[in-house]
Amino acid sequence: MPRSQVISGIEKFWNTSFIDQKLNNWVGYTLFFISAVVFGYLFANQTEAGIGLIAAIISAAVLIVCLVNTEVGLYITIIYSFFAFAFARFFYPDFPTGVVSDILIIATLFSLFIKRVNLKATFNQFMHSPVVIAIAVLFFYLMIELFNPYAHSFDGWYQTFRKLIDAVFLLFIAYKVLDSYQSIKRFLTVLFIVCTICGMYGCFQQWHGLFDSERAWVMADETRFALIFIDGDFRKFSTMSDPTAYGIIMASCGILFSIIALNEKKFRTKLIIITGLIFMFLGMAYSGTRTADAMAAAGFGMFILLTLNKRSTQIFAAILGCAFVVIMYGPIYGNQTVNRFRSTFNATEDESYKVRETNRAFIQPYIYSHPIGGGLCTTGAAGLHYNPSHYLAGFPPDSGYLKKALETGWIGLIIICVLYFVILKNSISGYFESNNKNIKIIFAACSGCLFSFYIADFAQDAIGQITDTVVYYPIIALTIRLRTLNAAVKDKSA
Repeated sequence: MPRSQVISGIEKFWNTSFIDQKLNNWVGYTLFFISAVVFGYLFANQTEAGIGLIAAIISAAVLIVCLVNTEVGLYITIIYSFFAFAFARFFYPDFPTGVVSDILIIATLFSLFIKRVNLKATFNQFMHSPVVIAIAVLFFYLMIELFNPYAHSFDGWYQTFRKLIDAVFLLFIAYKVLDSYQSIKRFLTVLFIVCTICGMYGCFQQWHGLFDSERAWVMADETRFALIFIDGDFRKFSTMSDPTAYGIIMASCGILFSIIALNEKKFRTKLIIITGLIFMFLGMAYSGTRTADAMAAAGFGMFILLTLNKRSTQIFAAILGCAFVVIMYGPIYGNQTVNRFRSTFNATEDESYKVRETNRAFIQPYIYSHPIGGGLCTTGAAGLHYNPSHYLAGFPPDSGYLKKALETGWIGLIIICVLYFVILKNSISGYFESNNKNIKIIFAACSGCLFSFYIADFAQDAIGQITDTVVYYPIIALTIRLRTLNAAVKDKSA
């Protein structure tokens, strides 16, 4: 059912069955008067209770929308993931961001059943994709990890497995929603808007400074303060959980929309996208995340390799190359952002890089001797929390690949690498199979975006937080669906 019909149906039901029939009488007027008195009293005498009641009503309304409209539910999940941590910092430090994200995803999934959508054909098509098959293999392998003899915590396994379940649900929701070129355009528009707002707020933090509540949040934890306050300045984190998550999202989405803007024909649309990109890349730079710099280089490199035969790409590559040389070797001194960018590509001279290399060399024998790893949530801070007596507890993997090798073994790492290969192959194959210029642009943009995530995983655990999953998995779903749509167009033309 089209979105306009769904919305009009909701409005008709609300106005006819609820407003006119139930409340347009003395009972309704009395209820309205009592509600006004209650809210007035709560805000005057019990402010927290009043705010809590308003929040409960808004939450119920959002939940109903997710249950009624799958597409809007997906967009609400994306918007929430981008801004939930900022809400927690400003208003409610103990806000359960992860739990609410789970609820939104499940509610949106249930909307497919409430509306009695025929899912059989969609599900069969979805499950026959090589990408989904590879994800299913990983899914069952992580189920087996529950019986890993080296792990000591069911809760640790559950936390990782829960994230994967959310990811699979989100992938299927996005696959169902993005069933036409129009819905794909709407998705990209929504993603562009939230990324631009997020980028703008990071720039505001840089130019204005952090608010008191944000400073208090940074300084509340010594480890967090040490990671964010560097060289006499705060790394910017915008509305996200930390500067690293912010930099990664700005880099990946910046790549995506840069490639789209480069091939956009309408001047007004191109100008709007470029304006948003300025804030995204400035925000990325202000985050101080060197991984994001490497992501940008890798993502654009992938795009250039795919489209090197095009003159516009050749010009773009020349401009990028000149800009890189100027930033790396130009007479720019004392600028922390530029210095941090340069250190990304001079990593062998960085002390933190040397520490990481030492840690990796130390832990390699453990990887060789544990083919299924030490168990989920056994490394880093999560290991100290869920498996405090484990050999790996507290060990800083500082890399998504190393973390996967330690927790799921070299067998799990092989499965992950095969999955990444299949995802990239799906997107790149879609680019070369398509004859439609607009579709090819989207495939090229997605390929650069996805490849940047896999490069980021070398230096960070880049895939897994709620802020990146709402970008990463819908982009994968988009490439799967776009190949299906492209094949359907070819069949019709034949």
